[in-house]
Amino acid sequence: MPLFRFVFEEGAVLEDVTPIEFPDHKAAIVAAKKAARKTLMDVEGCDPTAWVVRIYNEPGELIRTVFVADLLRAKTR
Repeated sequence: MPLFRFVFEEGAVLEDVTPIEFPDHKAAIVAAKKAARKTLMDVEGCDPTAWVVRIYNEPGELIRTVFVADLLRAKTR
């Protein structure tokens, strides 16, 4: 299975997640969104609307940027 790497940008702090295997890029995107939502549950006292999760494939190409603000908007609909 191919490896994918998530980079969480939370303000000025970057958290780079160890590469994880997923069957394809769609599964990696779903997992990144779940991880971002889980992070939101653990957040208190700060504004996460500028946070993003960048998903890179094995060669290091950016395949998707997940904007946490979009996840928040989807949650309120």
